Amino acid sequence: MEHPFHEEEQPAGPPLVQPVDPEAVDARRRETYLSYEGFLRGLLEELDRRRPEEWQRDYSSLVAYERSVRPMRDRLKRMLGFWVEPEARPAPRTWDHEVLLETDDFTATRFSLEILPGLQSYAVELIPTSPGPRPGLIAQHGYGGTPEAVCGFTSHANKPDYSYRSLGIRAARHGFHVIAVAHPTGYGRPEESITWPLPGHEDLPPQYGKNRLHRMAIMAGGTLFGLDMMASSRGVDLLTTRPDVDPERIGMYGLSQGGQSALYLPALDERIQASVSSAYFNHRFPKLIGPHRARTFLDSAEEDKFFSKVIRCFSDCDLVSLIAPRAFAVEAGLHDSSVDFEKSADEFVWAREHYERLGIADRIEFIAHTGGHVSSTRRAFEFLREHLGSTG
Repeated sequence: MEHPFHEEEQPAGPPLVQPVDPEAVDARRRETYLSYEGFLRGLLEELDRRRPEEWQRDYSSLVAYERSVRPMRDRLKRMLGFWVEPEARPAPRTWDHEVLLETDDFTATRFSLEILPGLQSYAVELIPTSPGPRPGLIAQHGYGGTPEAVCGFTSHANKPDYSYRSLGIRAARHGFHVIAVAHPTGYGRPEESITWPLPGHEDLPPQYGKNRLHRMAIMAGGTLFGLDMMASSRGVDLLTTRPDVDPERIGMYGLSQGGQSALYLPALDERIQASVSSAYFNHRFPKLIGPHRARTFLDSAEEDKFFSKVIRCFSDCDLVSLIAPRAFAVEAGLHDSSVDFEKSADEFVWAREHYERLGIADRIEFIAHTGGHVSSTRRAFEFLREHLGSTG
């Protein structure tokens, strides 16, 4: 098809009139920008203030309570997207198995894992050598991490800060059958965490790889984190098939963004009976948009933290209400540079109230330590054992 080409009305050249003062233009731009920001912040503050109105919890009995929160669990699934109920999934398919390590305590393998038709990730599995039956544990890495990193198979496994402190190995030595599933951030270099741009996009920040997937997921009707939750939930599927694992005794433990997963996945997947969220739990509104002692996500380059209904419906204490009556613990470091310890403790008070009103306050705990952004306490594993039973 041919298209006619029309002549330009205004050729390139000097301006037709005297240009206006550019400083005056920028002053108008600033005024407009700040008006938009103030308007939106006001709307979000009102949504956060009215958030309790979205919930209709019934504390009269455990059965009534679980029934009353079920609509909000469904709402959470719709917000994140891509969720398929466990009973509607095909059996988990794995391939490309390789042995990473064999010790007197455990055997570690790595393999590819189907998440959804056409979608795959990979996982690392640690199987203790002691006899079962035993509890299973999802060990979840954080932003830019890997299953190898959260399990302890890297050169910086026990660094002073921003460290999993060999979480997976410690779990296996405590007697847990461990599966750690990968959540993608990027690729391109043989290093432990993603601190470089996606290949072919060297002019963009390291967060671009994850942001790129999140943008695509939003256009597909969900979120990248929704896909990540499906990936970790497929790890639960795998644990339920292992002959040495008691399928009624599955837990989860994650650090940083893995701590986010350890808060969200038990709220979605009721097969998880106990969870420890490390170096994440907070009052979500100030951590997302401020004011907050640490840098807010609004002022970071990470786009994947923002969901459509999170301010309206789901602060961290609300997500805990979807975990109750199952066991939940927060692990928090006094000197964590990413999570405000005091705000975490304050939010925990609201989370604990759900358990207190149900008469099960012994199933929730705040595990404080004097360190930073690390998962290092023995108490976290003691908590999991107390609520999942003996590890053999």
